[in-house]
Amino acid sequence: MSSQDEQEAVPPQLFPANEGELIQCLYQSLQNQAGFHDFLAMLQASVNGCAAQLSFIRRSPRAIEHIWYAGLSDEFIDWYVENNMIAHDAVTNYAVTQQPGNFRSALPLLEDGPPGDDYERWESDLDMLDSAWLVVDATDHHLILLTVQRTVAQGPYLPAELQAMDRLIPFIRQTVSLAETFHQHPDSSKALSAIIELLAEAAFVFNNRGMLVLANQRGEQFLARERCVALRQDRFTFFDEATQNAFFQTITRVGRADFRGDGCDPETLVVKRPGRAPLLMTLRPLEHNDLLTGGVLVTVLDSALRTFPDAAMIRDYFSLSWAEAQLCEDLITGLSLKEIALRRHKTEATMRSYLKQVFMKTGQSRQGQLISVILSSLLR
Repeated sequence: MSSQDEQEAVPPQLFPANEGELIQCLYQSLQNQAGFHDFLAMLQASVNGCAAQLSFIRRSPRAIEHIWYAGLSDEFIDWYVENNMIAHDAVTNYAVTQQPGNFRSALPLLEDGPPGDDYERWESDLDMLDSAWLVVDATDHHLILLTVQRTVAQGPYLPAELQAMDRLIPFIRQTVSLAETFHQHPDSSKALSAIIELLAEAAFVFNNRGMLVLANQRGEQFLARERCVALRQDRFTFFDEATQNAFFQTITRVGRADFRGDGCDPETLVVKRPGRAPLLMTLRPLEHNDLLTGGVLVTVLDSALRTFPDAAMIRDYFSLSWAEAQLCEDLITGLSLKEIALRRHKTEATMRSYLKQVFMKTGQSRQGQLISVILSSLLR
């Protein structure tokens, strides 16, 4: 070996000690309901990181279409999406100009400081210093980006550490490529189709990447006639940005439920339609089984075509006060807390107080979960 080779060689101690386990976990992601979450958690710990993400990013307009993550809270991910932080992210804005390559440090991209107050808040809140980032794949329309962050206390990535992480790249690329088509067993489509055809509502099965796998006949008819949502590149695309963000957050949260080990109740998303009654989309986690490697079942109710439970039914079933039951009745018809406050001639703060009491009495913690529980209990 030449002296130059000796200088560029990576010290053995910088290789992840569990490199074999990392690779095994990576390939197990193909059959894991949690997708790549387990691998990201192991990778983060192996390279002394504080957080890790594998993001599928639409180039224009810039947006995250799916994300697996470890070391970050759901609340932080919600904030990141709602504020469209991806459009301000220095690594992403540089990565979209690059072809797939090796792991790099983010420090050279941040020499002039964070680009804007929101980005600075993100960096300072998490005490982040550096990111090791990798363009896994790139097309004209999308980018697949892997990042592993470090805090100030953990220090920056050394060149030799990045070289050690490069050993994983062929396995990462192959696994992500396989995930494009390996989301379910080959013989499962007919069985799944038969099951969802039995549902009375428009129904869709999404895999753990948020991509549509199957739709029943009512679902296909729904997509043909509706204008508030469309199917683009096998993903739901809403024409309202707030609804798009809410759907992304909900399907990510529901699809990731078993990874946290605390389960996940179904959640219902209210989809507003100008001049028409809203749609109610209920998202339920699908467990790993003989038919599917995890995913999410989405069913759609048109509130104009169904008779929903009224306040009296809700009050009696859940033992609520009359005011609390009225709030629930309004929620399941698609009204926001602000709209309910105006309708009931009360303040929004009062409505929030009622909602808090309803959460305590029903054992729920989100409006979407509450709506799902009411509909599943009382809708006939």
